[in-house]
Amino acid sequence: MFDFFFKYSPVVYEQGRWLLRWQPALLVLVLLAAVVLAMSWLAYRRTTAPLLRRWQLGLMALRLAALALLAFCLLEPALSVTTVVSQKSSVLLLLDNSQSMAIPDGSGGRRRVDEMAAWLGTEAQANGILARLQQNFRVELRQFSSAVLPLQEVKQLQAGGTSTNLAQALEYAGRQAQLGTLSGVVLVSDGAASAGADPLQAARALQAAKVPLFTVGVGTEISNDVQIAKVDAARSVLENATVEVNALIQARGYAGRQVELELREGDTVIKRQPLVLQARSTRATLQFSPARPGFARYRVSLPRLPGELVAANNQKSFLIDSRNRLARVLYVEELHPWEYKFIARAVEGDPSLQLTSLLKTGMDKFLRLGLRHGSELAGGFPKSRGELFGYHAVVLGSMPASFFSAEQLQLLVAFVAERGGGFMMLGGRHSFGQGEYQRTPVADLLPVELPPFSASDGRAIAPQLQEEFRFTPTAEYLTMPLLQLDPDPVKNAQIWENLPLLQGYNPLGAAKPGATVLAVHPLHRAESPRLLLAVQRFGRGRTAVLATSSTWRWQMRLDHRDQTHERFWRQLLHWLSLQSPDPVTVELDRESYSPGEELTLHIEVRDSAYVPVEEASIAVKITAPDGQVVTMNAGPELTDGGAKYAARHQATQEGLYTVEILAYHRAGHFLGRAETAFLVEPSQAELANADLQAALLQRLAEITGGRYFPLDQSQDLPDAITVARSSFAKLTEHDIWDAPIFFLLIVALLASEWFIRRARGLS
Repeated sequence: MFDFFFKYSPVVYEQGRWLLRWQPALLVLVLLAAVVLAMSWLAYRRTTAPLLRRWQLGLMALRLAALALLAFCLLEPALSVTTVVSQKSSVLLLLDNSQSMAIPDGSGGRRRVDEMAAWLGTEAQANGILARLQQNFRVELRQFSSAVLPLQEVKQLQAGGTSTNLAQALEYAGRQAQLGTLSGVVLVSDGAASAGADPLQAARALQAAKVPLFTVGVGTEISNDVQIAKVDAARSVLENATVEVNALIQARGYAGRQVELELREGDTVIKRQPLVLQARSTRATLQFSPARPGFARYRVSLPRLPGELVAANNQKSFLIDSRNRLARVLYVEELHPWEYKFIARAVEGDPSLQLTSLLKTGMDKFLRLGLRHGSELAGGFPKSRGELFGYHAVVLGSMPASFFSAEQLQLLVAFVAERGGGFMMLGGRHSFGQGEYQRTPVADLLPVELPPFSASDGRAIAPQLQEEFRFTPTAEYLTMPLLQLDPDPVKNAQIWENLPLLQGYNPLGAAKPGATVLAVHPLHRAESPRLLLAVQRFGRGRTAVLATSSTWRWQMRLDHRDQTHERFWRQLLHWLSLQSPDPVTVELDRESYSPGEELTLHIEVRDSAYVPVEEASIAVKITAPDGQVVTMNAGPELTDGGAKYAARHQATQEGLYTVEILAYHRAGHFLGRAETAFLVEPSQAELANADLQAALLQRLAEITGGRYFPLDQSQDLPDAITVARSSFAKLTEHDIWDAPIFFLLIVALLASEWFIRRARGLS
């Protein structure tokens, strides 16, 4: 309608500059205005019938407006507009073909991709956007999702792409712009960028090439949706151990609705839990025990709710590694029967822990327990990397620093930092400051500072070593697995509150910046710290301090059937030892990949002394869900040195894949074995935030000097490209003096004057 009355589209008026083709001298304009004004005044000075003053002024105004409009048309008004040279340039049309374009939020429940296809039309439909663009441009059609691909016809779009890489699409447009053939780029999308780099940065290439980007937004803001945004669970657990799964659920439009959260292994439901959805986000916790050892895929899911447009994001998978593992723990101290006796009992029935003990009974006399062979620890504490690094963790009880040589103390630091082992020091008369560790390398390992002690203090029995107190977990870490004595948080807190008192602790300094304080003395204050249990990461490993050696009192003063003491020590030693890496390790960037996506296995190879091995021979075996096996060799990862290797694989079949790594020295002997697993499944990132991202699309257009159009307001898009400033544009003048609106206004003004005159009885 606007085009009919004003001759051109609104875009021409927005972009054009007004001018008058005939520009008479100012004196002529003044004389002409004076003549018109005088004629109007004389015409109504004397009338054939009496006429009120206001009617005279009104009739004069109508006549003056008509004459002024006629005079304006005689001056030949025009619009100066930059217009693309017809048929000498091209427009790149980038069409989103990702999964989010299949959301049926269009009119009548149509999918976004169908709305886009109807808007574009075909070459035969004269009023379609595609046909109108082809009147002035060569149109290049491209589809994009995870990659940019050619497109012959719009009807080929199926909205099946697993991700939306807006940055890659814009980078492709930038390369085309550098060829000097583009007048503009049209990007039609919902803007839900789920992969790739920053699209705003990618748009700078179009800005530099002075090629405008026009964005067209498809879709709406989804009002009814539920999605499982995140699932957290420990990757490595023990068989029959309790696994805690934390799910974050985001909901819109379903606040207060009760749903049932399911946990599945394959098609088998192993846990159901009812919950009530909150307005924005809901957190849920599920607990279960893996029924069998090995790698297993689990899935948390919610049913599709009434009115929900997107159901594919109602589930999320995760991977659990419950393989049987054995960690070797070296326990060292002077013979201290009570604490050692009950720790040994606690781990006795745990198949994942092997406790090897070196207990000093006299001058150069040791009691060795839990040995693999008779010569183990025959010379006392290990003196070489190969001997010490065969353990996964070292627990040091009441043993003074003078027991170790300087080389052995430094070896302990290397054990944690380089081998990735665990180290823990327990309280006692000869531990921490009382054992004069503050001047040794071991002090660097500990998560706490060691206060200075004089020689007399080191030999005396400190008052704190006789004091009774309650072991008090810190509130913020009470629910973490290391301190979980019962799955129920309330019962867990009650158990800790009711445990028997302990006796004796070593005064420690403040926690180091990277430490986590898990338990304190009841009289602990920030200005006067009394820390009991603290942990931290150190190099590749982890360290802990337990400033007492009286936890055996829990077992002695509780019912003989109570397992609190056993559970505490098993959890503590599991944390300390089971995550220590083997000589051969393999890592993936993540645990889940999309079908057809390439993944990289990062492999690190060390010998038994954990010295990096260069030029190793690495065999990789990947087993697909259907049992098919792919074998390959890993090559050096040149960017990270000779001890690291990489292998790449593209998995297309959905399901759980297992990986086995076998490493051999170039001399032929076996170095080690590693295993891992990964999932291949359609990515849900594309549907995580599937609303129309109008703000992003508008910003992309603004950066390049283009314009953003909602789909239902984009009929002026071809005209906007035609008048856009580009390498193929020139200044043209469009006459508007003959626009129908001026003729109609002149006729309307004169007719109004005539009717009023006749109604008032004038000639």
